[in-house]
Amino acid sequence: NLYMSWWAPSNGKIKRYLSTWPRRVAVVFTVWIPMLLILSKVIQPPELIWGVAVLIFSAFGLRLYFFEKSLKHEIKKSGSNIQLSKIPEILYFIAFTSIGVILYTAVPSKQWLVPVAILAIFFGAFTMSAFRRGKNKNFMLDVVGRLIFTTGFLLNLYNLVRAASTIV
Repeated sequence: NLYMSWWAPSNGKIKRYLSTWPRRVAVVFTVWIPMLLILSKVIQPPELIWGVAVLIFSAFGLRLYFFEKSLKHEIKKSGSNIQLSKIPEILYFIAFTSIGVILYTAVPSKQWLVPVAILAIFFGAFTMSAFRRGKNKNFMLDVVGRLIFTTGFLLNLYNLVRAASTIV
């Protein structure tokens, strides 16, 4: 999980971490393309899925670019102060909120599960980022953040299946 994570490695093995970018990108496409295809059946008009896809893949692309640039800089200076741009996080926020709005309007019942899933994703991501590195580093809270994020993501998949089941 450490080497496939989008967070900086805490064990200092930055070169090994950088070598996993192709697998990380493959995982992103493997996870998101099927979800976007299903979401395209739910969204009205279906062409709006391109906007959501651009947001998601732009966020991942920018995260990859800024993260790799920062990690390579850290290798050169042997430091541990990795600086990341906030632009990908803003795009993630817009994309996940957009998906939440789409699902909220598409699910037939228990609409409250949609905001719960989106909030769990946001809270889990915040917890991971807050306790992964730096003076507040806390491995246990980082793991709890990952569990919250994963729960939100799985709940979001459940909401996606519920929304798609109404049109199949």
